[in-house]
Amino acid sequence: MIGTTVSHYRITDKLGSGGMGEVYEAEDTELRRKVALKVLPEHLASDPERLERFKREARAVASLNHPNIVTLHSVEESDGRHFLTMELVDGKSLDALIPENGFELERLFELAIPIADALAAAHEKGVVHRDLKPANVMVGEDGRLRIVDFGLAKLWEDSLEDTDTEMATEGLTKEGVAMGTAPYMSPEQLQGVEIDHRSDLFSLGILLYEMTTGERPFRGKSSIDLASSILKDTPDSVTDIREGVPRHLGRIIRHCLEKDPELRYQSAKDVRNELAGLEDEVKSGEVPLSTGAMPAVSAPEPAVKARPAWVFPAVIVAALLVVAGLVWMMKGGEESIPSQVDVSAVPGSETETKKIVVLPFENLGAAEDEYFAAGMTEEISAKLATVADLGVISRSSAVQYDRTGKTLKEVGEDLGVGYVLEGTVRWAKNSDGTS
Repeated sequence: MIGTTVSHYRITDKLGSGGMGEVYEAEDTELRRKVALKVLPEHLASDPERLERFKREARAVASLNHPNIVTLHSVEESDGRHFLTMELVDGKSLDALIPENGFELERLFELAIPIADALAAAHEKGVVHRDLKPANVMVGEDGRLRIVDFGLAKLWEDSLEDTDTEMATEGLTKEGVAMGTAPYMSPEQLQGVEIDHRSDLFSLGILLYEMTTGERPFRGKSSIDLASSILKDTPDSVTDIREGVPRHLGRIIRHCLEKDPELRYQSAKDVRNELAGLEDEVKSGEVPLSTGAMPAVSAPEPAVKARPAWVFPAVIVAALLVVAGLVWMMKGGEESIPSQVDVSAVPGSETETKKIVVLPFENLGAAEDEYFAAGMTEEISAKLATVADLGVISRSSAVQYDRTGKTLKEVGEDLGVGYVLEGTVRWAKNSDGTS
Protein backbone atom coordinates (compact mmCIF):
# COMPACT_ATOMS: atom_id res chain seq x y z
CA MET A 1 0.00 0.00 0.00
CA ILE A 2 3.01 2.32 0.20
CA GLY A 3 2.46 5.23 -2.18
CA THR A 4 -1.30 4.75 -2.33
CA THR A 5 -3.95 6.99 -0.80
CA VAL A 6 -6.71 5.87 1.57
CA SER A 7 -9.33 8.59 1.91
CA HIS A 8 -7.14 11.68 2.44
CA TYR A 9 -4.20 9.76 3.91
CA ARG A 10 -1.15 9.10 1.74
CA ILE A 11 0.70 5.95 2.84
CA THR A 12 4.44 6.63 3.14
CA ASP A 13 5.86 3.63 5.01
CA LYS A 14 4.94 0.36 6.73
CA LEU A 15 5.57 0.28 10.47
CA GLY A 16 4.47 -3.25 11.35
CA SER A 17 1.74 -5.86 11.26
CA GLY A 18 -0.04 -8.28 13.54
CA GLY A 19 -3.15 -10.35 13.95
CA MET A 20 -5.30 -7.26 14.34
CA GLY A 21 -4.06 -5.38 11.28
CA GLU A 22 -1.24 -3.62 9.51
CA VAL A 23 0.21 -0.31 10.67
CA TYR A 24 1.48 2.33 8.29
CA GLU A 25 2.99 5.77 8.49
CA ALA A 26 0.78 8.18 6.57
CA GLU A 27 0.41 11.85 5.80
CA ASP A 28 -2.91 13.52 6.49
CA THR A 29 -3.15 15.69 3.37
CA GLU A 30 -5.91 17.83 4.85
CA LEU A 31 -4.30 18.66 8.21
CA ARG A 32 -0.73 18.26 6.90
CA ARG A 33 0.50 16.05 9.69
CA LYS A 34 1.94 12.58 9.98
CA VAL A 35 -0.17 9.87 11.60
CA ALA A 36 -0.06 6.15 12.26
CA LEU A 37 -2.76 4.42 10.26
CA LYS A 38 -3.89 0.95 11.26
CA VAL A 39 -5.76 -0.90 8.54
CA LEU A 40 -7.74 -4.08 8.99
CA PRO A 41 -6.85 -6.38 6.05
CA GLU A 42 -9.68 -6.79 3.55
CA HIS A 43 -9.93 -10.55 3.97
CA LEU A 44 -10.43 -10.04 7.71
CA ALA A 45 -12.90 -7.15 7.39
CA SER A 46 -15.42 -9.62 6.04
CA ASP A 47 -15.18 -11.61 9.29
CA PRO A 48 -17.82 -10.16 11.66
CA GLU A 49 -15.89 -11.30 14.74
CA ARG A 50 -12.66 -9.65 13.61
CA LEU A 51 -14.45 -6.50 12.54
CA GLU A 52 -16.20 -6.23 15.90
CA ARG A 53 -12.90 -6.70 17.71
CA PHE A 54 -11.35 -3.98 15.56
CA LYS A 55 -14.18 -1.57 16.40
CA ARG A 56 -13.85 -2.51 20.04
CA GLU A 57 -10.20 -1.48 19.93
CA ALA A 58 -11.28 1.92 18.69
CA ARG A 59 -13.80 2.33 21.49
CA ALA A 60 -11.28 1.19 24.08
CA VAL A 61 -8.47 3.48 22.96
CA ALA A 62 -10.81 6.43 22.38
CA SER A 63 -11.94 6.26 26.01
CA LEU A 64 -8.39 6.77 27.28
CA ASN A 65 -6.76 10.13 27.85
CA HIS A 66 -3.31 9.78 29.35
CA PRO A 67 0.10 11.19 28.38
CA ASN A 68 1.60 7.69 28.33
CA ILE A 69 -1.07 6.10 26.12
CA VAL A 70 -1.06 6.66 22.37
CA THR A 71 -3.74 9.13 21.22
CA LEU A 72 -6.48 7.96 18.86
CA HIS A 73 -7.42 10.62 16.30
CA SER A 74 -10.25 9.00 14.35
CA VAL A 75 -12.06 5.83 13.29
CA GLU A 76 -12.81 5.76 9.58
CA GLU A 77 -13.88 3.66 6.61
CA SER A 78 -13.04 4.21 2.95
CA ASP A 79 -13.86 1.98 -0.01
CA GLY A 80 -14.58 -0.93 2.29
CA ARG A 81 -11.37 -0.46 4.31
CA HIS A 82 -11.75 0.00 8.07
CA PHE A 83 -8.91 1.85 9.77
CA LEU A 84 -7.83 3.93 12.74
CA THR A 85 -5.67 7.03 12.64
CA MET A 86 -3.48 7.51 15.68
CA GLU A 87 -0.68 9.63 17.02
CA LEU A 88 2.59 8.77 15.31
CA VAL A 89 5.32 8.24 17.90
CA ASP A 90 8.71 9.17 16.48
CA GLY A 91 11.03 6.98 18.49
CA LYS A 92 11.93 3.38 19.33
CA SER A 93 10.12 0.51 20.98
CA LEU A 94 11.30 -0.70 24.35
CA ASP A 95 12.52 -4.02 22.96
CA ALA A 96 15.12 -2.10 20.99
CA LEU A 97 16.19 -0.05 24.01
CA ILE A 98 16.60 -2.58 26.85
CA PRO A 99 20.36 -3.03 27.46
CA GLU A 100 21.89 -6.51 27.66
CA ASN A 101 22.03 -6.35 31.47
CA GLY A 102 19.00 -4.15 32.02
CA PHE A 103 18.54 -0.43 32.59
CA GLU A 104 20.40 1.63 35.14
CA LEU A 105 18.26 2.10 38.20
CA GLU A 106 17.40 5.75 37.56
CA ARG A 107 16.32 5.03 33.98
CA LEU A 108 14.36 1.99 35.12
CA PHE A 109 12.21 4.13 37.39
CA GLU A 110 11.80 6.78 34.68
CA LEU A 111 10.22 4.18 32.40
CA ALA A 112 8.54 1.72 34.79
CA ILE A 113 6.50 4.27 36.75
CA PRO A 114 4.80 5.79 33.66
CA ILE A 115 4.01 2.29 32.34
CA ALA A 116 2.29 1.34 35.60
CA ASP A 117 0.55 4.73 35.71
CA ALA A 118 -0.78 4.31 32.16
CA LEU A 119 -2.09 0.82 32.96
CA ALA A 120 -3.81 2.19 36.06
CA ALA A 121 -5.57 4.82 33.93
CA ALA A 122 -6.66 2.20 31.39
CA HIS A 123 -7.92 -0.17 34.08
CA GLU A 124 -9.93 2.62 35.70
CA LYS A 125 -11.75 2.95 32.36
CA GLY A 126 -12.39 -0.78 32.27
CA VAL A 127 -9.75 -1.45 29.61
CA VAL A 128 -7.38 -4.42 29.87
CA HIS A 129 -4.48 -4.32 27.39
CA ARG A 130 -3.93 -8.10 27.20
CA ASP A 131 -0.75 -7.77 25.11
CA LEU A 132 1.69 -5.72 27.18
CA LYS A 133 5.24 -6.34 25.93
CA PRO A 134 8.34 -4.27 25.07
CA ALA A 135 7.31 -4.00 21.41
CA ASN A 136 4.10 -2.27 22.50
CA VAL A 137 5.87 0.38 24.55
CA MET A 138 7.27 3.26 22.50
CA VAL A 139 9.75 5.85 23.75
CA GLY A 140 9.58 9.00 21.64
CA GLU A 141 12.44 11.27 20.64
CA ASP A 142 10.97 13.72 23.15
CA GLY A 143 11.62 11.14 25.90
CA ARG A 144 7.94 10.52 26.57
CA LEU A 145 6.77 6.93 26.79
CA ARG A 146 3.52 5.70 25.24
CA ILE A 147 1.82 2.32 25.42
CA VAL A 148 0.44 1.36 22.00
CA ASP A 149 -1.70 -1.34 20.40
CA PHE A 150 -4.77 -2.03 22.44
CA GLY A 151 -5.86 -4.49 19.74
CA LEU A 152 -6.50 -7.24 22.27
CA ALA A 153 -8.07 -4.97 24.85
CA LYS A 154 -11.04 -6.39 26.67
CA LEU A 155 -13.56 -4.31 28.52
CA TRP A 156 -14.21 -5.73 31.93
CA GLU A 157 -16.57 -4.87 34.72
CA ASP A 158 -16.71 -6.24 38.24
CA SER A 159 -20.48 -6.02 38.02
CA LEU A 160 -23.07 -4.63 35.63
CA GLU A 161 -26.38 -3.41 36.98
CA ASP A 162 -27.86 -2.94 33.52
CA THR A 163 -26.96 -5.82 31.21
CA ASP A 164 -28.59 -4.02 28.29
CA THR A 165 -25.73 -1.51 28.29
CA GLU A 166 -22.98 -4.14 28.21
CA MET A 167 -20.85 -3.99 25.09
CA ALA A 168 -21.01 -6.98 22.78
CA THR A 169 -17.80 -8.71 23.80
CA GLU A 170 -19.17 -12.15 24.56
CA GLY A 171 -17.70 -14.64 22.17
CA LEU A 172 -14.77 -12.46 21.18
CA THR A 173 -12.66 -14.03 23.92
CA LYS A 174 -13.80 -17.61 23.90
CA GLU A 175 -13.01 -19.89 26.80
CA GLY A 176 -10.12 -22.16 25.89
CA VAL A 177 -8.58 -19.74 23.38
CA ALA A 178 -5.29 -18.11 24.41
CA MET A 179 -4.72 -14.59 23.09
CA GLY A 180 -1.60 -12.47 23.51
CA THR A 181 2.17 -12.82 22.94
CA ALA A 182 3.43 -16.06 24.48
CA PRO A 183 6.51 -14.91 26.51
CA TYR A 184 4.45 -12.15 28.19
CA MET A 185 1.19 -13.97 28.82
CA SER A 186 -0.29 -14.58 32.25
CA PRO A 187 -1.11 -18.12 33.44
CA GLU A 188 -4.82 -17.42 33.04
CA GLN A 189 -4.29 -16.24 29.46
CA LEU A 190 -2.43 -19.44 28.61
CA GLN A 191 -5.24 -21.48 30.11
CA GLY A 192 -7.78 -19.60 28.01
CA VAL A 193 -9.97 -18.72 30.98
CA GLU A 194 -11.69 -15.45 31.78
CA ILE A 195 -9.21 -12.73 32.70
CA ASP A 196 -9.36 -9.28 34.26
CA HIS A 197 -6.96 -6.35 34.79
CA ARG A 198 -4.68 -8.46 37.01
CA SER A 199 -3.51 -10.34 33.92
CA ASP A 200 -1.84 -7.09 32.80
CA LEU A 201 -0.03 -6.96 36.15
CA PHE A 202 1.57 -10.35 35.49
CA SER A 203 2.71 -9.11 32.06
CA LEU A 204 3.98 -5.95 33.77
CA GLY A 205 6.02 -8.14 36.13
CA ILE A 206 7.63 -9.89 33.15
CA LEU A 207 8.37 -6.52 31.57
CA LEU A 208 9.90 -5.15 34.80
CA TYR A 209 12.01 -8.30 35.16
CA GLU A 210 13.38 -7.88 31.65
CA MET A 211 13.97 -4.15 32.12
CA THR A 212 15.92 -4.89 35.31
CA THR A 213 18.05 -7.84 34.16
CA GLY A 214 17.92 -7.90 30.37
CA GLU A 215 16.48 -11.42 30.66
CA ARG A 216 12.97 -12.83 30.55
CA PRO A 217 11.86 -14.71 33.68
CA PHE A 218 10.29 -17.57 31.72
CA ARG A 219 11.93 -19.38 28.82
CA GLY A 220 11.64 -22.62 26.88
CA LYS A 221 12.94 -24.34 23.78
CA SER A 222 9.40 -24.69 22.46
CA SER A 223 6.08 -22.97 22.97
CA ILE A 224 5.00 -25.88 25.17
CA ASP A 225 8.13 -25.55 27.33
CA LEU A 226 7.55 -21.79 27.61
CA ALA A 227 3.91 -22.25 28.61
CA SER A 228 4.92 -24.85 31.19
CA SER A 229 7.51 -22.45 32.62
CA ILE A 230 4.96 -19.66 32.99
CA LEU A 231 2.46 -22.00 34.64
CA LYS A 232 4.85 -23.78 37.02
CA ASP A 233 8.27 -22.17 37.43
CA THR A 234 9.35 -19.60 40.02
CA PRO A 235 12.02 -17.45 38.36
CA ASP A 236 15.23 -16.44 40.10
CA SER A 237 14.98 -13.15 41.94
CA VAL A 238 16.33 -10.15 40.04
CA THR A 239 18.56 -9.53 43.06
CA ASP A 240 20.25 -12.91 42.45
CA ILE A 241 20.87 -12.09 38.80
CA ARG A 242 22.10 -8.53 39.11
CA GLU A 243 23.99 -6.69 41.81
CA GLY A 244 22.87 -3.24 42.86
CA VAL A 245 19.16 -4.09 42.76
CA PRO A 246 17.17 -3.14 45.90
CA ARG A 247 15.60 -6.16 47.56
CA HIS A 248 12.29 -4.36 47.55
CA LEU A 249 12.33 -4.11 43.76
CA GLY A 250 12.75 -7.87 43.66
CA ARG A 251 9.76 -8.22 45.97
CA ILE A 252 7.60 -5.90 43.81
CA ILE A 253 8.38 -7.99 40.73
CA ARG A 254 7.78 -11.28 42.58
CA HIS A 255 4.42 -9.97 43.75
CA CYS A 256 3.44 -9.13 40.16
CA LEU A 257 4.47 -12.63 39.03
CA GLU A 258 2.28 -14.59 41.43
CA LYS A 259 0.54 -17.38 39.52
CA ASP A 260 -2.74 -16.83 41.37
CA PRO A 261 -4.30 -13.44 40.50
CA GLU A 262 -5.63 -13.19 44.06
CA LEU A 263 -2.04 -13.14 45.38
CA ARG A 264 -0.80 -10.42 43.02
CA TYR A 265 -1.14 -6.70 43.46
CA GLN A 266 -4.79 -5.94 42.95
CA SER A 267 -4.28 -2.73 40.99
CA ALA A 268 -1.69 -1.13 38.73
CA LYS A 269 -1.94 1.96 40.91
CA ASP A 270 -0.51 -0.05 43.81
CA VAL A 271 2.44 -1.09 41.66
CA ARG A 272 2.93 2.50 40.53
CA ASN A 273 2.91 3.77 44.13
CA GLU A 274 5.31 1.04 45.25
CA LEU A 275 7.77 1.92 42.49
CA ALA A 276 7.51 5.65 43.20
CA GLY A 277 8.01 5.06 46.92
CA LEU A 278 11.05 2.89 46.25
CA GLU A 279 12.50 5.52 43.92
CA ASP A 280 12.22 8.12 46.70
CA GLU A 281 13.85 5.76 49.18
CA VAL A 282 16.76 5.04 46.85
CA LYS A 283 17.32 8.75 46.21
CA SER A 284 17.27 9.52 49.93
CA GLY A 285 19.61 6.64 50.75
CA GLU A 286 17.04 4.70 52.78
CA VAL A 287 17.47 1.54 50.71
CA PRO A 288 20.84 -0.26 50.79
CA LEU A 289 22.34 -1.18 47.42
CA SER A 290 25.04 -3.76 46.72
CA THR A 291 28.20 -2.75 44.92
CA GLY A 292 27.10 -3.45 41.36
CA ALA A 293 27.09 -1.33 38.24
CA MET A 294 23.38 -0.68 38.24
CA PRO A 295 22.85 2.23 40.68
CA ALA A 296 22.78 5.60 38.96
CA VAL A 297 21.25 7.40 41.92
CA SER A 298 23.77 8.31 44.62
CA ALA A 299 22.82 8.29 48.29
CA PRO A 300 23.65 11.39 50.34
CA GLU A 301 26.40 11.18 52.94
CA PRO A 302 25.22 11.08 56.58
CA ALA A 303 25.21 14.57 58.10
CA VAL A 304 25.97 13.27 61.60
CA LYS A 305 28.51 10.71 62.76
CA ALA A 306 26.92 7.30 63.19
CA ARG A 307 25.81 6.44 66.70
CA PRO A 308 26.42 3.13 68.51
CA ALA A 309 23.88 0.43 67.68
CA TRP A 310 22.35 0.43 71.18
CA VAL A 311 21.19 4.03 70.72
CA PHE A 312 18.56 3.22 68.14
CA PRO A 313 16.22 1.00 70.20
CA ALA A 314 16.38 3.67 72.90
CA VAL A 315 15.49 6.38 70.38
CA ILE A 316 12.55 4.30 69.16
CA VAL A 317 11.22 3.86 72.70
CA ALA A 318 11.59 7.60 73.29
CA ALA A 319 9.58 8.32 70.15
CA LEU A 320 6.87 5.96 71.37
CA LEU A 321 6.71 7.73 74.71
CA VAL A 322 6.30 11.09 72.97
CA VAL A 323 3.46 9.77 70.83
CA ALA A 324 1.83 8.10 73.83
CA GLY A 325 2.03 11.39 75.70
CA LEU A 326 0.35 13.22 72.85
CA VAL A 327 -2.44 10.66 72.77
CA TRP A 328 -2.87 10.92 76.55
CA MET A 329 -3.30 14.70 76.29
CA MET A 330 -5.74 14.42 73.37
CA LYS A 331 -7.96 12.10 75.36
CA GLY A 332 -7.93 14.33 78.43
CA GLY A 333 -5.76 12.08 80.54
CA GLU A 334 -7.74 8.89 80.06
CA GLU A 335 -5.82 5.64 79.78
CA SER A 336 -5.40 5.11 76.05
CA ILE A 337 -1.95 3.89 75.02
CA PRO A 338 -0.61 1.04 72.89
CA SER A 339 -1.24 -2.19 74.72
CA GLN A 340 1.90 -3.80 73.31
CA VAL A 341 4.92 -2.57 71.34
CA ASP A 342 7.73 -4.80 70.15
CA VAL A 343 10.97 -3.38 68.75
CA SER A 344 13.03 -6.22 67.33
CA ALA A 345 16.51 -6.30 65.84
CA VAL A 346 16.44 -8.52 62.79
CA PRO A 347 18.45 -11.71 63.45
CA GLY A 348 21.57 -11.82 61.34
CA SER A 349 21.25 -8.18 60.24
CA GLU A 350 24.21 -5.84 60.20
CA THR A 351 24.27 -3.58 63.25
CA GLU A 352 25.32 -0.71 61.00
CA THR A 353 22.03 -0.96 59.09
CA LYS A 354 20.32 1.95 60.85
CA LYS A 355 16.98 1.47 59.17
CA ILE A 356 13.60 0.53 60.56
CA VAL A 357 10.21 -0.43 59.22
CA VAL A 358 7.10 0.37 61.27
CA LEU A 359 4.50 -2.28 60.48
CA PRO A 360 0.83 -1.24 60.68
CA PHE A 361 -0.33 -1.48 64.29
CA GLU A 362 -3.09 -4.01 64.88
CA ASN A 363 -6.33 -2.72 66.38
CA LEU A 364 -7.51 -4.98 69.21
CA GLY A 365 -10.48 -2.81 70.08
CA ALA A 366 -13.74 -1.99 68.37
CA ALA A 367 -13.77 -1.67 64.59
CA GLU A 368 -14.42 2.06 64.83
CA ASP A 369 -11.07 2.47 66.63
CA GLU A 370 -9.13 1.35 63.54
CA TYR A 371 -8.34 4.97 62.77
CA PHE A 372 -6.39 5.24 66.01
CA ALA A 373 -4.17 2.26 65.19
CA ALA A 374 -3.44 3.80 61.79
CA GLY A 375 -2.78 7.17 63.42
CA MET A 376 -0.34 5.66 65.91
CA THR A 377 1.56 4.02 63.07
CA GLU A 378 1.78 7.30 61.17
CA GLU A 379 2.81 9.33 64.23
CA ILE A 380 5.55 6.90 65.23
CA SER A 381 6.90 6.74 61.68
CA ALA A 382 6.93 10.54 61.47
CA LYS A 383 8.75 10.90 64.82
CA LEU A 384 11.35 8.31 63.89
CA ALA A 385 11.92 10.00 60.54
CA THR A 386 13.27 13.05 62.39
CA VAL A 387 16.06 11.02 63.99
CA ALA A 388 19.44 11.61 62.35
CA ASP A 389 21.14 8.51 60.89
CA LEU A 390 17.92 6.49 61.07
CA GLY A 391 16.16 5.55 57.84
CA VAL A 392 12.43 4.82 58.03
CA ILE A 393 10.93 2.68 55.30
CA SER A 394 7.90 4.29 53.64
CA ARG A 395 4.35 3.41 54.63
CA SER A 396 3.58 2.09 51.11
CA SER A 397 6.32 -0.50 51.55
CA ALA A 398 5.44 -1.35 55.15
CA VAL A 399 1.73 -1.90 54.53
CA GLN A 400 2.51 -4.78 52.14
CA TYR A 401 3.68 -6.80 55.15
CA ASP A 402 0.56 -6.21 57.22
CA ARG A 403 -0.15 -9.59 58.82
CA THR A 404 1.27 -11.61 55.91
CA GLY A 405 2.61 -14.35 58.15
CA LYS A 406 6.24 -13.58 57.35
CA THR A 407 8.75 -13.69 60.16
CA LEU A 408 10.49 -10.52 61.32
CA LYS A 409 13.72 -11.82 59.82
CA GLU A 410 12.04 -12.32 56.44
CA VAL A 411 10.52 -8.82 56.57
CA GLY A 412 13.88 -7.33 57.51
CA GLU A 413 15.73 -9.19 54.76
CA ASP A 414 13.14 -8.21 52.14
CA LEU A 415 13.36 -4.53 53.03
CA GLY A 416 17.03 -4.40 54.01
CA VAL A 417 16.39 -3.05 57.52
CA GLY A 418 18.03 -3.75 60.85
CA TYR A 419 14.92 -3.19 63.00
CA VAL A 420 11.24 -4.07 62.72
CA LEU A 421 8.65 -2.40 64.93
CA GLU A 422 5.22 -3.95 65.38
CA GLY A 423 2.51 -3.39 67.95
CA THR A 424 -1.11 -3.62 68.96
CA VAL A 425 -3.48 -0.87 70.10
CA ARG A 426 -6.61 -0.97 72.23
CA TRP A 427 -8.52 1.83 73.91
CA ALA A 428 -8.94 1.27 77.64
CA LYS A 429 -12.51 1.66 78.91
CA ASN A 430 -13.49 3.77 81.89
CA SER A 431 -15.76 2.38 84.57
CA ASP A 432 -18.77 4.08 82.93
CA GLY A 433 -18.04 2.33 79.64
CA THR A 434 -16.67 5.37 77.83
CA SER A 435 -13.29 5.43 76.09
